[in-house]
Amino acid sequence: MSLRACSRDKELAGLLELGHWPDASPAEMRAHVAECASCRAHIALTQAFRSERDRAIAQPRLESPGVLWWRAQLRRRNAAMERLSRPLLGAQIFAVLIALAAAGAYLGWQLRQGASWFGDLGRALHFTALLPPVFQNSPVISMATVLFVVLAALAGGVVLYFASDR
Repeated sequence: MSLRACSRDKELAGLLELGHWPDASPAEMRAHVAECASCRAHIALTQAFRSERDRAIAQPRLESPGVLWWRAQLRRRNAAMERLSRPLLGAQIFAVLIALAAAGAYLGWQLRQGASWFGDLGRALHFTALLPPVFQNSPVISMATVLFVVLAALAGGVVLYFASDR
C-alpha cells in the first residue's frame, strides 16, 4: 500500500459507508478501483473489518459471572420460600377451618340455650333498621339478619385474603 492517498478516496469511502459498493456504484468508479491499488486496499480493509464485525456480532455473548451467580441465588431463595410457604398456607387454612368450626359450635350452643342475646345484638346494632317495618320486631328475622351480616363480613375477609399478594 502506498503512502499517498487517492483523490477519489473520500468518494469511495462514502460509497462504502452507504453500502453502495459495488452494486450501486457508478461504472466509472468501478473502473477506477480496478486500476487504483490504494482504493482496492481500502475496499479490502473495509470488507475485512465488516466481516470480522459481523462474525463477532454472531457469537453468543455470555453474561458476567456475578450476574449468573446472583440469578442462581435468587432462584434458590425463591424455591426455598415456596417450600416454606406451602406448610404455612396449609396451617392458615387449618386455623381458619378450626375457627369457623368453633364459631359454629358456639352459635349452635347459644341457639340451644335460647339465644336471646342474639336478637338483642341485632337490635343493638340496628341491623333490623335495614328491614321493612313488618319484620323489625321478629326475633327470627333479627337473628337471620345478624347471621347474614356476619357471613358477609367473613366472605369479604376471605375474598380479601385470596386477592392479596400472599
